[in-house]
Amino acid sequence: MSFNLTGLPALIFLVGFVVVFSAPVWLAARIIGAKRPTLLRAVASLFTGMLVSFLLAFLTGPWVFLLAPLGFLLSFKYILGTSLLGSVLLAILAGLVYAAMAYFIGGGIPGIPVIPVGGQGITV
Repeated sequence: MSFNLTGLPALIFLVGFVVVFSAPVWLAARIIGAKRPTLLRAVASLFTGMLVSFLLAFLTGPWVFLLAPLGFLLSFKYILGTSLLGSVLLAILAGLVYAAMAYFIGGGIPGIPVIPVGGQGITV
């Protein structure tokens, strides 16, 4: 199967992907009472945490597994306006939402409907 996505549809797909993965951080920031809980800041905090993780991987090698979470926590703290404990709670809540998303989309509980992802695909 070959599937090429370019132009405006690709941009729409990318924006949707970013919103779906930033929404749990945004929701967790609102729940814990961050000072600046906007979706754009949630996107910026995830992007900053990812850049810090890549930089740490380049500079520290295997130590990145210990230091990368700290990069995300600090980006949550400074970009979303939480305390350090608040950023830890934010990360835990967002992780739980990510786990729930993976559980229900990826298989779920027997008897509970899930989103079907299989099929013949798209031929263009």
